[in-house]
Amino acid sequence: MRTAILIISTFFISSCNTEPDPIMVGVDQCFYCKMMVSDAKFGAEIITVKGKKIKFDDAHCVLAFINTKMIQPTEIKEVYLTDFSALNHPLIKATDALLLQSDLFKSPMNGNIAAFGNADSMNKIKSTYRANAVSWNQLVK
Repeated sequence: MRTAILIISTFFISSCNTEPDPIMVGVDQCFYCKMMVSDAKFGAEIITVKGKKIKFDDAHCVLAFINTKMIQPTEIKEVYLTDFSALNHPLIKATDALLLQSDLFKSPMNGNIAAFGNADSMNKIKSTYRANAVSWNQLVK
């Protein structure tokens, strides 16, 4: 009986995980454009209020998906973007991220948006890529 309770508890705890899953280059497929994720610096993920995780290969795809209204904004718990310059490119909340836009980024679907977890990292890249700062709220409009 204890084993059954432990197994059931583990299932419910793991199925309710609302943390983003790492983007896996060459493994994950973009939900929107159906292309294989090819660059760890530009991935994105939506987590719905029900805990579903939807992966994307570029900020362009996640924004296009949001604009299609395939899911309502009220169904989106959080949007994450990969940190462009951090080791292993962890996912960070889009609303907390510092964002730069530049054609020189050459992201997979030409969204050309890079996310940063801190200002120092962003500032090191900004002039090299002749990038402009943007906010997530500006992009979602």
